Order: sequence, then C-alpha cells, then structure tokens
Amino acid sequence: QTRDVHIYRLVTEHTIEENILIKAKQKRHLDFLVMDEGNFNAASDPAESADDDNQSEGSSDESNVFTKCGLRSILGVGNEGPKIIEEIGDTDLLEKEMSKEQIETTMAFLEDEDDVLAMRGAQKEAVEELEEFDETIQLKEDGDEHEGHDSQDDGKEEKKKTDKKRRKKVEDKVEPATDEKDEELEKEFAAWQSKVGIDKASIDASLNPVERYALRFREFIDPFYSMWCLSEQQEMKEAEKMEEELDIEAIEVAKAEEERRAIEEGDLLATRPQPEDLPRQRQLYFREKSRLRANKKRRKLTGENWIIKVDGRSKLPFWYNDATGEAVWDKPKVLIELDAEGVAHNEHWNAMLVKPLIMVMEYLVPFPDRMQSAYVCRQWRRAAHDISFVKHVFPVEMGALAMNPTKMEQNHFRTFEEALSKALPGDTIELGDGHYWLNSPEIIIDIPLRIVGDEKDPSHVILELCGTITWKGSIGWIEGVTLRRPKITAQLEEDQKLLDLKANCKLHMENCVIDGYSMNEPKAEQNRSNYVKVK
Repeated sequence: QTRDVHIYRLVTEHTIEENILIKAKQKRHLDFLVMDEGNFNAASDPAESADDDNQSEGSSDESNVFTKCGLRSILGVGNEGPKIIEEIGDTDLLEKEMSKEQIETTMAFLEDEDDVLAMRGAQKEAVEELEEFDETIQLKEDGDEHEGHDSQDDGKEEKKKTDKKRRKKVEDKVEPATDEKDEELEKEFAAWQSKVGIDKASIDASLNPVERYALRFREFIDPFYSMWCLSEQQEMKEAEKMEEELDIEAIEVAKAEEERRAIEEGDLLATRPQPEDLPRQRQLYFREKSRLRANKKRRKLTGENWIIKVDGRSKLPFWYNDATGEAVWDKPKVLIELDAEGVAHNEHWNAMLVKPLIMVMEYLVPFPDRMQSAYVCRQWRRAAHDISFVKHVFPVEMGALAMNPTKMEQNHFRTFEEALSKALPGDTIELGDGHYWLNSPEIIIDIPLRIVGDEKDPSHVILELCGTITWKGSIGWIEGVTLRRPKITAQLEEDQKLLDLKANCKLHMENCVIDGYSMNEPKAEQNRSNYVKVK
C-alpha cells in the first residue's frame, strides 16, 4: 500500500463499543508506561531523539511509578492537564512514598466501575481465604470455645459492621474517580488533539514505531480474538444449527411428493408387498407403463415435444425437442405435416396430404390409371410421380446376388429379372451404375415400361445379354443404358439378336449404346410396322 488510508471508526453512545474504546485508551496508556519503564526508546525521528536528550532529566522522574510524574504518566495527563493527583493526597507524601491503599485508589481511578467492584470482591475472597488458614485466628477461636452463643453472635455482628464500613469506604473512594473518568478522558483527548492536530500524517508522526504497532494490533487484530467476538461466533453457529434442525412434517410431505412423481414417471419402486398383492401390483405397473408409453408416442405424433427457444448468442429462434434434446433451425417435419393436415381439412381434396394419396395410388395401375389421376391437380400429380413407386435394381458390384431378399426394402431387387417380374404397366425400373447379367435366353417385355440408367454416360450402366430382349409392349422407353454381348457368348451365338421388336411396338431410346463385338453392326431386327429411335 503506497497511499495513505484514512480509517474512520464510528462508536455508538451507551453501548459496549464505547466501553471497548475507553478500555483501549486506558490500555494504551499502560502500554506506554510499560514500554518506557523497560527503556524501550524507539524514536524514529532525529528531532525526537534530540528532544529526548534535552528532557533526560525529567524522564528519570517519570520512570518512577511512585512519583508525581509517574502517576501522571499512568493517568495519561500532561503538565497542562487537571491536577487530579492533588485531590488524592499531599504532593510531599506522594514524592516520598505512597501507601498500598493510595496505590489501589489510583489504580481504581483507571478502571471501570464494574472492574473495580470485581477486583474488590476478589481481594475480599483472598483475605477470607487467608484468614481461614491463619493459625493465630484459629487458636483464638479454640480458646473462646467455652464462651456462650452470645459472645459468638456479638463477634459476628461486629465483623459484619467492620466489613460494611470497609466496603463503604472503598465505594466512597471509587465513586469520585468513576464520575470524573469520562470528563478526564475528553479533556485529555482535546489537549492531545490540539497539540498534534487532526491530520493523519501528523498523528502517525507523533507516535513511535512501537505505539503504531500497538495501535494497529488493538484496532485490527485484538477485536477478532476477543471473548466478545468468539462468543458471537459461537452464537451464530448455534443459530445455524437451530435452522438446520430436521422438520419431520416437511420430510414426510417431500417423501409423499417423491413417491407420487415416481409413480407418474413409471419408475419401479422398491417395496415389499404381500404375495396376494403381487398380481394386482403387476397389473397396475404394466397399465401405468403402457399409459406412459402411449403418452410419449402421442406427444411425438402431435409435436408437443417441440418448443421454440431463443439462441443466447444470435438471438434467433430455433426448435428444441425436450424429449430427445434435438435442436434444429427449420420447422420440424411433424409440425409441417400437421399444418398440411389442417389445410387439407379446410380445402378438402385439392389439398389432400401426399402420404395418404400415395397409399391410395398404390392400388392403381401405373398406366393408364395413375397417369390419368395426375391431371386432377398439382397435389395429385406430385403423389403420382412419387419416388417410392420406382423399382430399384442393385448392380453386381454391390453384391446384389449375396443379399437376402427378405430383408430388402420395398421396390428394391437384386436382379433385373426380379424387378421385371414385379413390374406393372407403366412402371419405371431404375438401374444403378454397374453391370447387370441377363442369363436368360430370352427376356420378354410385354407391358409399357420405362428403363432408366445413367442419363449422362451410358457406359456406366451395362446390360450383359446372354440372350435376346423381346419387346412386345405397345410403348417403351430406354435411357442411358448400354446393351452388350459378352465375348464368350458372342462366339457361340453369332446369329442371335440383341433386341427384337415385335409388330405394333414403339420404343424410344435416349443416349443408349448397342454393342455386339463380333458382329459387323448391331443386330436390331425391324419389321414393317416397327420403329426404333436411337440418338
């Protein structure tokens, strides 16, 4: 700390703080006396040391406790202060020697009234204890045993009177000192303040290092280890313990609430029911579990799990699922479907949902029924051309032949022949990039069909024909496919056709390749009414 710190202490009148302040001032005077008696001269300023040299003669008098200057040092009163010592006794007697009673009276002047009374009581008890072990008193009492009870009563009364007079004398001596104590302290402080001033620096300069240390110790360290502070801390701990006492009624209410919550959430409670109650408990458990499961499914279907929250950083709203913890920016799909369902109820058939329309159109033949229903409206057209109606065939490179057909999704097949056997008039068969081996000697297509491969590069989708594709359908479409004869089969069956179009058939071929290897030209037989278009 490099700068000056000003500390102001506010003391309330007629409180224990005022008594503490008075005691601190008294102890400060005693500390000064003890330090000076022990010849601790810690003057930090050269000027102070010079003053001490000049006043060396007067210091010898102040070091003596039983002199006038020593008594003034005890009381903390300078030469300009009130002459309290003169009220106690003659100055000549004080300079020579003071009696024990005068010393006790002087010390009582420095203490509080309660402390003086306590000290007097302790001295009285000490005197009584000494009298009990005094042999002369004991012998005197033994010699007077033969006397009657009257003499004993007279002795007791006389002793009580003597004690009463002595106590009254002590009180008379203490009362003047306690009455003038506050006034003396105020005068002393005013005189010292007028001499030193009110500036913090001047006050610190007027104190020697030992006094500064003692002052800081009394102000900042000693109060925290006083009996009053320790008792206050003990009371605070006891108050906290009283607050932490268990409330039986509150515990019972919390227990009942916890059991109710556990039953609602479906948690299995660890209980010991009777054997005859087990069937009923099992039934209640499964019923509650099914209810919770149904409630969870209902919240998922109705979208009640989704709530809108605001992002703390961007301040933008987002959707949060309180059941799974999922967070998305876009509106959840289930809520979009629910909104579409509400629109469908208002606008009826024109705004019917796509999913129910797809399920209805699965019962229609793709051509011409499904195609004709697409002309109703935009929603119906979207449902008629849904991707779920397309039949997908996996190539050999994907391990299609090793796949389990029972575990495949709807409209997904391992070979081209399987897809062709399940196809309806107007269906679309989609071929992925790879090779497809057609081992049958003849593949007959007698329905309107659409075969789609890679529209950009037909060399990616290759049909390896061991036989002939006979097209008997009224119309067809092939796009992005390569029809090729393997070299092994090309040498064995040189006269076999790759593609055979029957009468009254129309086939559109977009971006296709027909490769026969050993043949001079692709073999595509055309009748008079046949039409083959190759781009």
